[in-house]
Amino acid sequence: MSPDPQTELPDIILSRADFEALHRLVGDLPGRGATALLQQELDRAEVRETRDVPPKVVGLNRWLRYTDGRGEEARRVRLVLPPDADIDQGQVSILSWVGAGLLGLAEGVSVDWPDASGELRRLTPVLVEAD
Repeated sequence: MSPDPQTELPDIILSRADFEALHRLVGDLPGRGATALLQQELDRAEVRETRDVPPKVVGLNRWLRYTDGRGEEARRVRLVLPPDADIDQGQVSILSWVGAGLLGLAEGVSVDWPDASGELRRLTPVLVEAD
């Protein structure tokens, strides 16, 4: 399962701190499922110093609202490292399908991204909250 090969992937931007934390996290994990997709995203990300990351870009520990193309209301979540994940509190693991797909996207930019079943969803951050 991978993003739609017919669609060009949007640019993603990561802070150096997020990139290094995530690189350490996935470095020793098997490259399957959402972990493999996160590894691919790290490989193609534009890495910048934290001060140079635009304020409306999805990063670790940022609250955001996103839609997934299913016509539902935007959902509020925060991307976190796996030990901090708690779906009932809106804390979504970066190793989840949604977490890996939203990482590094700018507000209003969409990506066609697979879910665990392989179905493509159009993930769009519609509001990235200020820190």
